[in-house]
Formats: sequence, C-alpha cells, structure tokens
Amino acid sequence: MNRYLFFVVGMALCLSIGTSAQGATKKPAHHEKVAVIITHEVKEYSAWRKGYDADEPNRKQAGFKVSGVYADVSNPNMVTIIGEFPNAAAVDAFMANPKLKEAMDKAGVVSKPDVKVLTAKQK
Repeated sequence: MNRYLFFVVGMALCLSIGTSAQGATKKPAHHEKVAVIITHEVKEYSAWRKGYDADEPNRKQAGFKVSGVYADVSNPNMVTIIGEFPNAAAVDAFMANPKLKEAMDKAGVVSKPDVKVLTAKQK
C-alpha cells in the first residue's frame, strides 16, 4: 500500500513540475504573432488598389506585415489580403481604427471584411 501511495504522489509531482515547466516557456496567446486573412469585395480592383497602396502608413503603424494581395479567379473584385500582426489585440485595434473605415470607404470596399485570425500550431 505504501509503495502504491508513494508511486501516485511521485507521479502527480512529476506531472505538476512538467506542466509548470512547459507553461513557463510558452508565451501567453495575446503575445503571439498571428496570421491574418482578410477578404472583402470592392467596386473596382484598380481603383481600390490605389487607395490600398495609399493606406500603407496605417498598416505599418499597426504592425501589419502584408505578404500578399490576391483577387478571386472568378471575381477579380473579391480581394484577399494575407499577412501577419504582432498579436491578436493588434488586429482588433487595426480593424476598429476609424482611419481604416475611412480608407476602405474611399477605396470602394462594398462588403464587410471577413477577417480570419490564425495562430501557428506545433506538431
């Protein structure tokens, strides 16, 4: 009986130490870099692109590093922007910024953006 109790307590202690050690090296989710995919429809791509390019300072200030701008094969006015933000809070702040809404309206965005915020998962 004593050996069994010793074994159970020892295993619980090992699991406890292992879990806290893993947690100590892992950053909290709100500090992790996130990938973002933003899709919306525009009136006319070339007019939108001029407005998008002019808004680069706002993206840079928000920490948004764009890796690519894409148009749907069957609808060239359906635009997708893929990039990275320093964290999910930065995405929220960027999307809530009145300057962004103004720039989108001016550039001819006609639909509400669909925003996907993704974090990398390890194997």
